[in-house]
Amino acid sequence: MKTVFSSTEEQEQEIASLVSRFYESVFPKYFTESEILHFREIGVLEPNQSSVTYLATLRDAFQVMTCLQVLMSILDKQKRVMEPKSEELFQHNITLLNECGIFFPFYYDHFSSINLEANEIQMMDIQVANQYLV
Repeated sequence: MKTVFSSTEEQEQEIASLVSRFYESVFPKYFTESEILHFREIGVLEPNQSSVTYLATLRDAFQVMTCLQVLMSILDKQKRVMEPKSEELFQHNITLLNECGIFFPFYYDHFSSINLEANEIQMMDIQVANQYLV
């Protein structure tokens, strides 16, 4: 017999928050809006429905939170160069997510080029400091 502790409600909320941040700030830098909608449809960053590996244990919740935070920190680097160490760490965290039953079907190469259209659209949404044109 093995005793495990279930994840806390706060951990589940933090995981949901991290997933939201991926969809709202990370994915738009690298993918188009239609691609992001497709990711939602296929269940990216959601527990895999076909397996029962994500049991919502305390350990799994910490593992998922940490993996998502590491992936975000790697992708948020301003001067992202294809570093072998970063790529190895990125892949390791994807493997851990998949072992916990979280669907993340990407490789490091998927994030190698920034989506310029998304950046232009984001620039258009910025509020101006004043209303006068120079």
